[in-house]
Amino acid sequence: MVIEVTYANESSSVFWSVLDLGEFLLLAISIFVLFASVFSVLFILRGWVLLVLSWWKDEKIKPAINTIRYAFIGLVVTVATIFLFPIFWRLLWLDVKKYAEPKAIFSKIEEIWSKVFWSSSSWNWSSDINKLNEEDFINSL
Repeated sequence: MVIEVTYANESSSVFWSVLDLGEFLLLAISIFVLFASVFSVLFILRGWVLLVLSWWKDEKIKPAINTIRYAFIGLVVTVATIFLFPIFWRLLWLDVKKYAEPKAIFSKIEEIWSKVFWSSSSWNWSSDINKLNEEDFINSL
């Protein structure tokens, strides 16, 4: 009986590699923020659809407005958590600068987003604007 052994290449990038506690916490916070914001936006859209389809009847408007209200509250709580979390942990004298700063959270969300949708480049709108050519724009019309 022959068993083949395959060794992993050390330079290969594995998304779920061994993480230290800080990296794991950053990943967990980023995934939570990503899902919470996506679900909040989806519930806001659902509320607007319910509002439009209610034909302005009171018994149908109330659930639609409550859906929109709670989705906005969820979005505000999520954003507030991003900015209040580092302040709370600094009050407890814990060093969370590496993984709880909003900049680190948003960069991790961008990294997760690019890995999920196989995007190789980050969003850099200013470089795209600088690449625009007036003649190409006119010819495209």
